[in-house]
Amino acid sequence: MGDRAVQDEVIRYLADANVRAQGSRRGPISVGEAAKAAQFAHFLARRYYRDRLARSFRYSHRFRKQTGRIAEEVVDRTEFDRFLSDCVMGSLASAQRVGEMARAHLSAAPPSAAWWPDLLDYEYCYFLQAATAERGVCGDQPAPGLSALCCRFAWALPEMLPRLRAGEAIGDDLRREATLLFSRTHAGRIYVMEVEPEVERVFRATDGQRTVDEIAEATGIPAEPARAMLASLAGIGAVHLPA
Repeated sequence: MGDRAVQDEVIRYLADANVRAQGSRRGPISVGEAAKAAQFAHFLARRYYRDRLARSFRYSHRFRKQTGRIAEEVVDRTEFDRFLSDCVMGSLASAQRVGEMARAHLSAAPPSAAWWPDLLDYEYCYFLQAATAERGVCGDQPAPGLSALCCRFAWALPEMLPRLRAGEAIGDDLRREATLLFSRTHAGRIYVMEVEPEVERVFRATDGQRTVDEIAEATGIPAEPARAMLASLAGIGAVHLPA
């Protein structure tokens, strides 16, 4: 194996607990170094998820005095220790598990705010983009981005977040439904945007099985506008178009 191939194997060994579980005979690490490698892999995973939790749950972090909790604390809990035994760092499945840990941890001691669950759901969706590095498989038809998702909120998050940053109170004037699309490009840029019902319908109809014409038919949108929406969604990593 060349140097690059060895490097890739070492990275895979450190990132994937399933590979390490197969034993050192299947990996690039000797038997004598396996325990040290596992310890280092756990250190990397804790650091990886701690950093992304801190960045993604930054708004709820502002209420740490009221809640007595912050999201990144979960990486030092027993539940996270168990998670390390089958963690695949950067995978969507692992991001979902860690995000659920954080959301449950912060939900256990909420401040007296009706919008708190919506805020945690927003930060969870953002975390899935920040902590998912794997790429989906491109097929013959338009398909959703691996971590992309469209969520409806009972509160106007686009107006709420600037108020939270400014330390302003959140009133009932922000209690309106908002649909947000979360996505990540191959280059790692994260997008969060409020979308119209037509764009939501196109995104939800894009399942990797339907053709563009079938997506248009399923959504009741003419083919050309549907095609333009898919192209825009592809530009932000929300969908993948066939080559």
